Amino acid sequence: MEKNEKIFEQYENIRQALSGLGEILKINFNEKDFYYQAGMDNLKALHENVVEMMRHVSSPREVRIKLREMECDDLEANEPFPF
Repeated sequence: MEKNEKIFEQYENIRQALSGLGEILKINFNEKDFYYQAGMDNLKALHENVVEMMRHVSSPREVRIKLREMECDDLEANEPFPF
């Protein structure tokens, strides 16, 4: 497996885990609750940092293309990524 393919596979695993944590926050807290908002803010920050790290090992163009592909896959599955 090519290095970039492995990186994108690991990113997808991280993204699914962050999405799962976001769902847990939705189940356990009201969206206006401080803990919900703080938790979602932290998940968004983690996601942004993971994407930024990917840019250091892959070309920015490659990262953008892969992220767009994943967004389209989410829309087709009717499961938009919360970030």
